[in-house]
Amino acid sequence: MLLPEVYTHPSPGHTLLPHLLPLLPYSLPLVRRLQFHLQSPHAHVLSTLAPDAPTTTPPPPFAALYLDRSRAPETECWLFSTLELPTTLQPSSNEKAALPHLLAVLAPIPHLPLPLAYPRTQPPARLLCGAIHRSVLQTLAGSPIAPDAGKKVISGPSAAGEWRGSAGGCVRGHTVAYQKFLFRPAMVARAAGDEEEEEAVLAGLGLAWTTVREGEFALVASRTEIPRSGRTMRLLGSVGLRLRRRRGSTEGGRGEDEDEGQLVAWAFLGPDGSLTSLHVEPAWRGKGLGKLVTRRLFGLLGKGGGASGFGDVGVGEEWCHSDVATDNMGSIGVARGLGGEDGWECFWGWVDLGEVERMGRGREG
Repeated sequence: MLLPEVYTHPSPGHTLLPHLLPLLPYSLPLVRRLQFHLQSPHAHVLSTLAPDAPTTTPPPPFAALYLDRSRAPETECWLFSTLELPTTLQPSSNEKAALPHLLAVLAPIPHLPLPLAYPRTQPPARLLCGAIHRSVLQTLAGSPIAPDAGKKVISGPSAAGEWRGSAGGCVRGHTVAYQKFLFRPAMVARAAGDEEEEEAVLAGLGLAWTTVREGEFALVASRTEIPRSGRTMRLLGSVGLRLRRRRGSTEGGRGEDEDEGQLVAWAFLGPDGSLTSLHVEPAWRGKGLGKLVTRRLFGLLGKGGGASGFGDVGVGEEWCHSDVATDNMGSIGVARGLGGEDGWECFWGWVDLGEVERMGRGREG
C-alpha cells in the first residue's frame, strides 16, 4: 500500500485550522500550536490533507503535524491524527488508515534542512514529539503501552540514556502517561470576569498580580523536573503573584504599594496552550493561589488570546488544557477543583525517523 500524499501548509490558519477547529477539543494541542503568536522561521506544517481540501463531517482519515527543530532539545513536534477522535466522529476506515497517514507526515522530516540552532549532541534522526495521544503512540509503537511504562522526563541532560530503550515500531522511549484535563470555554469565560473578587482576596494576603520576569527564569527552572530553557519562557505568556513592597509614600502621606517583591506563585501557557510550570512556593500553599493563578492565566485566553500569546481564538473556541502525570495526585486535585474534565492520556516520546523511513518503504514494497 502506498503512503498517502503529503502537503505543506505555508498558511495553516487558512488551510488547516478550518479542518481542526470543528474537531475541538480533540485537536486542541495542534490548534493552539498553530495559533501561537510567535512562529519560528524554521517551522513546517505538514498534513495528508491538501490545502484546498473541503471540510466534511465526519472528516476523511488524515494526519497533521507542526514541526520546529530549532526548539530541540525541547519538544520539536506536535502530531494529530483522526485516530484520536471518538468513535462517533471517526471515518469508517480510520483505524486501518492511521499508521500510513502518520508515517506519511513524519517521513519528509529528515529531508528538511536542519536549523543552525539544532544541538550537535542530538542526532538528527531523533525527534521529540509532545502530547502524543495514547492511540497514536501505540500505533507508532506497534503494540499497547503498559500502564506503568515510561519515565517522568525523557529530555535534557538527566535523560541522556532514554533513547536506548525501544518501545517498538518507530518509538524509542516515552514518558509516563499524563492525564489531559480539559477546561470548557464557559469556564474560561467565567475566569476572565472574576477580577474584582480575586483582587479582594489578594489584597488581604498582601499580594499583587505580575508576570514572570526574565531574571526569575532560573528560579522557575529550579522548581520543576521538566527541562525548560529561558529562551522558551521568554516567548510564553505568564501570570504570577508577588509580595507587595512598600516604597515611599504618596502626596497624601499614604504608602504606595508596588508589586516588586518576592515571586510566590506562577504559571505559563505553553506553546500548545497547555498550563505549564504551575508552582506555589511551600510557605504559600494551602491558600488557593494555584487555582487563582490558573484561572487568571486561562482568563487571558478567554479575552481573545492576544494577551496570552495566542491570536484568533474565536468565541466558543476558548478551550484550555493541562497535562498532569497520573501519579501527581496534588495537581490532579487542583485540575479537578478548577472544573477540569478528564480527557485522554498523552505522552512525550522519541520517534526514530530512520525507522519511520524503513517502515514506510516496507508498506510501499
